[in-house]
Amino acid sequence: MLISAFVLMSLPVGWATLWVTSLVYANAQLNERNELLTETANEVLLELDSLDEEVQDLQERAGLPDRTLTTPKPQDSQGGVPQPVEAESLFERAKDRLPRLSFLVDGEVRPALEETLAEEATREAAFPNAVPLRGKVDVSSEFGLRPNPFGGRGYEHHNGIDFRGKVGTPIYATANGVVTKAQHSGGYGKHVVIDHGYGYETIYAHLSTIDVEVGTRVTRGRKVGELGNTGRSTGPHLHYSIYRQGKAVNPRYYLQLDSDS
Repeated sequence: MLISAFVLMSLPVGWATLWVTSLVYANAQLNERNELLTETANEVLLELDSLDEEVQDLQERAGLPDRTLTTPKPQDSQGGVPQPVEAESLFERAKDRLPRLSFLVDGEVRPALEETLAEEATREAAFPNAVPLRGKVDVSSEFGLRPNPFGGRGYEHHNGIDFRGKVGTPIYATANGVVTKAQHSGGYGKHVVIDHGYGYETIYAHLSTIDVEVGTRVTRGRKVGELGNTGRSTGPHLHYSIYRQGKAVNPRYYLQLDSDS
């Protein structure tokens, strides 16, 4: 009887202990969950800040004003006792920022950036940095001052580079553009002039044949003619010139020739 009475008296205490232990465990799990949610919310906001910075860079590249909502970075001379922030508040802040960020990217940044990238691609394609002949080239005359190649006295200024080669060797456009001249003259002989836009023109002279006509739109690598010996020439070669804003410039500044390596 005494043992039975003791067992009956101990049951409520045992249940109470179990109940309290369960509450403590549940509270610990809840605290752990809240800490995890808060940590996750902070990571989301940091990712949004990083995304805002990337959008700012894209806006700058596209020529748009900065209208992001990047969280201000910590400044000097600040302090105080930190107060915990509820995860719900952090997630709510992230939720408020997402629609505006999405609007900036889809409504403004992407269209402007696509236009900017298209313009950059067009400009790059119009930059005359390709070599007008395939394979290894043989430079017979550089840009600048040179003795008269016909044996006369004195010097003359050469406004391009001469590439020695065989008659009939294909000659290619060095960038995208429009043919503005495809004709014969006493000095250049048969020659082609291409306007690439952005202030650039190229000349391909002393050709044996011309494969394009005025108004033809060419892309980099399009054949424009064949190497020859027409006009004022001492032997088969291609005279190649680059003009920038109407002034002849040294093609060496634009071309990576085999002889440069």
